[in-house]
Amino acid sequence: MADIRPITCLRPEVEMAARIATGPHSEISKGEIREKILENPLSYSRIVHPKCLYGSVPDVYDRTADILEAWTGRGIFRQDDAAAFYIYRLTSCGHTQSGLVGLTPIDEIVSGRVHAHEKVRENKLADLMLHIDKCGAQIGGPVLMAIHSNASFLRWIAEQEKQAPLYHFVSENGVLNQIWRVDDPAAVREIEEIMRGAGDLYIADGHHRVMASAAICERNRKEDPSFSGEEPWNYLPCVCFSENELQILPFARVVEGYRDRSLQELLRQLSESFMVEECAYGADPRGKGEFILASCGQCFRLILKEELRPADARASLDVSVLQDFVLEPLFGIRDPKTDPRMEFIGGMKYKEQLLSVCRADDVAGFLPYHTTMDELFAVADAGETMPPKSTWFEPKLCNGLFIYRL
Repeated sequence: MADIRPITCLRPEVEMAARIATGPHSEISKGEIREKILENPLSYSRIVHPKCLYGSVPDVYDRTADILEAWTGRGIFRQDDAAAFYIYRLTSCGHTQSGLVGLTPIDEIVSGRVHAHEKVRENKLADLMLHIDKCGAQIGGPVLMAIHSNASFLRWIAEQEKQAPLYHFVSENGVLNQIWRVDDPAAVREIEEIMRGAGDLYIADGHHRVMASAAICERNRKEDPSFSGEEPWNYLPCVCFSENELQILPFARVVEGYRDRSLQELLRQLSESFMVEECAYGADPRGKGEFILASCGQCFRLILKEELRPADARASLDVSVLQDFVLEPLFGIRDPKTDPRMEFIGGMKYKEQLLSVCRADDVAGFLPYHTTMDELFAVADAGETMPPKSTWFEPKLCNGLFIYRL
């Protein structure tokens, strides 16, 4: 059962949305984010990434709070008078997905009806909590959630999208953003009922925001035992998508400095666990258990031998297979997030970048088949976590469109 309720947002005035909305900037450096902020003084990255502009000064988040209040006072943002649901539709590179924006109680997280599949870093969690506290808002926007495929959910959204959207603009990351506000009482009751029958929620992206919100709620309840449960900090803003609409791209792995052996020797070692065959430069994996190796301007298809396929939900992920059968035993990479020889390549241009760097004779790039939503559900249901860089959801949600004040 998914408990989703209408939300009261601080959101941009319609004519300002295209200037304010920013992508999460997962693919660019801090310097590039700073340049974007300087080019566009109304970029919401000024709120989400203030350290790129001011550095790690002690009052950096106080400055952020002041900017948010100033923008609201100037009429750049507007506060909703009443709660409503929103439909958020994104279109990019021929792919379209529509989700429901609302609130879910923090108690849903505590009870385990909101499932996670990633670990969080304590230092990042503490910093995010400070950022949220200073701004008095969930500044990062709604958390990306998934539900199992639900025909009633999709029909309801399609019906609401027959109306003219409240927002319709292309953001700086090239994504077409369309947003509908739904406050008709009958429509609100209908989607609440649909969601109650939709099963649990699964965090697709935004684990740190979820855990930060849960920690803030727990702290506030301890400080005020007389809480009613209706205080804004008892809720988490989220946007729910049907699993069949979400698009996951693969994360490639690149190892530098592997030439303590020849390419032929590496292929021989790989052949102990994989069937190896040369393929066209730029080929894609055709399914689960298949990988592309790119090196020396050549590509090889690696197909895991069937008898070696693990049965465990986490161990059977292709990113786990790549780590357990290739990166650790053949390259000695035990922690791919900290090993200096290791690089991850994700995003829309992952293959283009991979093929470019792997023309060198001292670089080996591995492209796994993308993680599926079924695999994400299986790992989360088992209470396990995925290896680093297992999923890249595309298109990315824009920041600055739905700000939930605490």
